[in-house]
Amino acid sequence: MKQERPLVIPVFVPHEGCPHRCVYCDQRTITGVTRPNWSRASLQAHVEGFLTRSRRYPVEVAFYGGSFTLLPETHQAFYLEPVQPFLQQGRVQSLRLSTRPDAVSARSLGFLHAMGVRTVELGVQSLNDRVLAASARGYTSVEVFQATKHLRDYHFRVGFQLMPGLPGEDRDTFLETIDKSTAIRPDFVRLYPTVVLGGTLLEDLYRRRSYRPLALPEAVDWCKEALLQFSRNSIPIIRMGLQTSPSLERPGAIVAGPHHPAFGQLVKSALWYDRISPDLAEVSRHSPEPIIRVHPSDLADVRGHRNGNLSRWLTEMSLSWLEVTSSPEIPPGDFRVTRR
Repeated sequence: MKQERPLVIPVFVPHEGCPHRCVYCDQRTITGVTRPNWSRASLQAHVEGFLTRSRRYPVEVAFYGGSFTLLPETHQAFYLEPVQPFLQQGRVQSLRLSTRPDAVSARSLGFLHAMGVRTVELGVQSLNDRVLAASARGYTSVEVFQATKHLRDYHFRVGFQLMPGLPGEDRDTFLETIDKSTAIRPDFVRLYPTVVLGGTLLEDLYRRRSYRPLALPEAVDWCKEALLQFSRNSIPIIRMGLQTSPSLERPGAIVAGPHHPAFGQLVKSALWYDRISPDLAEVSRHSPEPIIRVHPSDLADVRGHRNGNLSRWLTEMSLSWLEVTSSPEIPPGDFRVTRR
C-alpha cells in the first residue's frame, strides 16, 4: 500500500542563525514572513490549528528558513520545546529543520535527535566550489560531504536543496552537481532555479549586467536532466521552483529569472514529451489518429501545462487529431501509444 504523504506543518524562521547574506537571498520575500515573532503559546496554537483542520498521518513540524543549527542551543530549544507535548502524545511524529552544510557538527546532533528532529535539509545549492564562492556561500563542497556523513552517523534523513543558475554556473557545472549529489544519495532533493529578488546583491549584479539569469526554457531543460537522473537512482525530487505566495507576486519582488507558478509541471511535462515522442512518431506514420494512454495520475503532466504538449505534438507532427486519455490499467509513470 502506498504510504500517505505526511502533513507538514511549516514554521517560518527566516534568516534565523544566518551569519551573512548570500548574493541571491531574501528569505522574508520567499516566505512572506517579515520577522519571526513566535512565542511558546503561538507555536503551540499554530500546530494545534493544523492538527484540528487535518486528519492526515504522519505529521511533521518543519522549521523553514535560516540556519537553525547556528542558533545557540537555548534558542533552538525555544523553538523545539513547545512541540514536545505533541510528540509525547503521538499527535506529531517528527520534526524537520534546514541549515547550512558548514553548520552541522556532531556535538549538536545528539541534542536535535533527542528533541525529535529526524530530517535535516541542507542548503547545498551547488557542489562546484567556484559557483559557491561566486554566490558568497562561505563553504566548499567538502563541507557538504562532511555534513552529510555527520547526519547519517546520527540516522537523520538528509535532503539537498539545489539552485541551478547561480552566478558562475553553466549547464556543465550544474550537471556536475547532479552527478555528485547522486553519488552522495540524499533521501530527497528540492530544485529551486535561481531568480533575482528585489533588494538582493544579485539584483545589483543583474542591473550591472554582471549576471544573467537562466531563461525559463533553460531552467526547464536543466531541471529535466536532474529529474531524469535522480529518478533513475530512486532519489525523489519533492519540489521544483519557488512556491508562489502573495509576497512573491507583489511588484518588484521578482526582478528577473525563471519563476513560473507551475514550474514543476513544466519540467515533468518536458520529460514526458521526450519519452513519448519517438513512439508517437512511429504510430502516427501508420495511423492519422493516435491515442496516448497513461495512468490517471499522469494525465495532466502528459498533456502539459495548458495542454502545451498536446498542442506541440499536433503542430510538430502535423497531426489533425490526437487523444491523450487516462487508463487505470497503465502503471503510473508508464504509457502506451496506440491507434484509434
